[in-house]
Amino acid sequence: MNVINQEVLNGIRADVKKLFDLLEELDLDTSEKQKSELISGLVENNVAKFITDAHAPKLDSEPDLYIGEQPVEIKTTAGEQWRGGKFSKRPGYYVFVSWKMDAQHNAEFFMAGTQMEESDWKFSKSKNYYATTYGKKELAANQDVEFFTGNLDVYTRGKKQCIRVNYA
Repeated sequence: MNVINQEVLNGIRADVKKLFDLLEELDLDTSEKQKSELISGLVENNVAKFITDAHAPKLDSEPDLYIGEQPVEIKTTAGEQWRGGKFSKRPGYYVFVSWKMDAQHNAEFFMAGTQMEESDWKFSKSKNYYATTYGKKELAANQDVEFFTGNLDVYTRGKKQCIRVNYA
């Protein structure tokens, strides 16, 4: 699915720099979770701006994006495991975004997408934690994943399988 292309990626990078430069200028501290939520919003905006037939409803009860009639969910993390709440259990196309940023707010990304069902998510074993997760291990094993930027290196160290997330 054409969700992330070079034009979208360039727009996201420019907007991230602009936004985080402003946050620094205003001396606003933000957590990694808040940064991920802001980056997710910038992904939505740029896809809606640069991809034909894409729009972002901006409602929690709706998917993050529609491309034509196809719902698209964006999951963003500063780590290598994505979390989802109650709306992550709906079937659809998911774009997984992982980010890192240098001190000058230049961002690098790993972005991949795949069609998912509720059963693809890993449920918490804790009765006190509701979120589902999907990690780099699941992405590496998925035969239908599309890589938009960055990639996964899967290699063996001794008897252990290792997975490295590469950013671009």
